[in-house]
Formats: sequence, structure tokens, C-alpha cells
Amino acid sequence: MKKTILLLVVSLLCACGGNGAKSLKEGETLTVIATTPHLASLAMAIAGDDATVEMLAPEGANPHDYEPTVADRRRLQSAHLLLVNGLKLEAFDTGKIAEGAKVTLVDCSANIPQDWLIAPEESEDEEHEEHDHDDHDHDHGAHNPHVWLSIEGAIHQARAIADAMASFDASHAEGYRSRFDVLTAKLEKLRDEFKPRLAKLKKTKFVSNHDAFPYFAREFGLQQVGVIQRTPGHNPSMDERREIEASVTKGGANAIFMEPGFDDAASHVIAESTGLPLATLDPFGVGKPGADAYERVMRKNLETVLKTLGD
Repeated sequence: MKKTILLLVVSLLCACGGNGAKSLKEGETLTVIATTPHLASLAMAIAGDDATVEMLAPEGANPHDYEPTVADRRRLQSAHLLLVNGLKLEAFDTGKIAEGAKVTLVDCSANIPQDWLIAPEESEDEEHEEHDHDDHDHDHGAHNPHVWLSIEGAIHQARAIADAMASFDASHAEGYRSRFDVLTAKLEKLRDEFKPRLAKLKKTKFVSNHDAFPYFAREFGLQQVGVIQRTPGHNPSMDERREIEASVTKGGANAIFMEPGFDDAASHVIAESTGLPLATLDPFGVGKPGADAYERVMRKNLETVLKTLGD
């Protein structure tokens, strides 16, 4: 009875995402389109052979500034669910896009507890005010949107995906929920494997290319003490770079982490001037999705942290 009520509630919540959204016809395969590689990967793990999962953006597109093309919108019209990260990660009006395609919008962050979310650093906001960024303004809003870089956050989002898929495609609901349970167990095992290893680190402070890793840092006992690209995709000016170098020294950073898909020139310059080791952490904002891709990316990130910050 409780399960039935939950499915009805989820169905009502999802239906609010798109006025006149299409339903699944008899014999039709559920088609899910996601705005990011991490959401597509979580959805693929949950879908199994019961649903088709695609990316809205082409591989390599930056989720911070991607805008759907006419071809993307046309392809979305054949889908049933549009998975979005929410928290203002997407640069376009997701509700309007979903409504135009008559597809059900699923905000995968909508049910994450507010007190779990992290607000943008106040110091970073103040620095934005001191410099002219009108040419590349980038405001995520009240909370940092990179929740999936915490395994707990990814599980929150995976649950939202599983609930939406089970509600929309009730005939395969048991399979979606079963695969969600399997995925959750794998991710929790990964977290339990690395947390005690990272807890032994004496060096825990790092600077990242952009503000993607506060949830990751919190979950694994690390400290993100600065960012190089305050606006993703835009390297700092000379004055900003001097400020960053000073804050890196003041914050006691032990390493600088670059990211795939972003210009790393400033990271190299600052690493050379400060003498800090340089490595790459992948926020999975770009890349190829797959059923096990999220787990692989997170494992590689955790191994990178151990190798870079370990004695």
C-alpha cells in the first residue's frame, strides 16, 4: 500500500514538470534523456534493458553553458522523461524545453534535504563583486549544484531517477527498483572502501579548477580551500591570479586539481609559481556515459587524491 501511494505521489510530482506531457503507450519502450553524463550513467544503471537512455547534449559539451539545438529539441520530442540536475546547473530553461517537447521533467535534486546542500562560498561571492565579470557572469544560485560528486548526493539523485522511471513505466517498476538497490550497494561499498584510507591522510587541502568539489571534500574529510576559475571555462585575469596565488599560500593548499574539458593553463602557471603538485580530478561534467561510468570516475578520483596527497 505504501509503495502504491509513493508511486502515485512521484507520478503527480513528475507530471508537474511538463504541461500535457505524453504518457507511455502500450508496447512502447521508455525513453529517458539526461542533461549530463553523470545523470545518464545513473539512469543507464537503473534502466537495464527495460528503458533507453540518451544524452541531450553531445559528448564534450560543457553543462555550464550548453544550450539545446533545434536538433536536440526535436530528438527530445520522442522521449518520455527529461532528467535534469537542477540547482541552476543547466544554463537553459529546463521547464520550457520540457513543456515544448511534451516530456516529463524530473529534477533529480528536488528532494535532497535543504540542510544537506552547500551554499557557494561567501568569500568567492565577494571576490566576484570586486571584479568585472559581466562578460561571463555565472550564478548557480543558493546552492552549489555539484551534488553528485558526493556518493550520498549521487544516491539521492539515483533514487529520484528510479522513482520517476518506476512511476512512468509501472510494468518494469520492480526491475528499476532492484537495479537501484544494486547500484546503491555498489556506491556505498566504494565509499566505505576509500573513507578510512583518506582519513589517514595528513595533507587534506586542495585548490580545484572550479568550484565543483565541496560535496566530495566534505564526504571524504578533505578541504577545498580555493578555486582557479571562478566562472567555469574562464581563466583568471593577472590580478585575479595573484590573488589566487596568495590565497593558495594562505590557505595552506597541498595540491591543485585540474579538470577534463576545462582550460588548464592557469592551473599550470599557479602550480609552477607555488610549487604545488598538479593532478586531475574529473567532475564528470563531460565524457561518455555508461552503466558503470559514474562508479569508475569516482574510483579514479579517489585514487588520484590518495596518490597526490599521500606521503
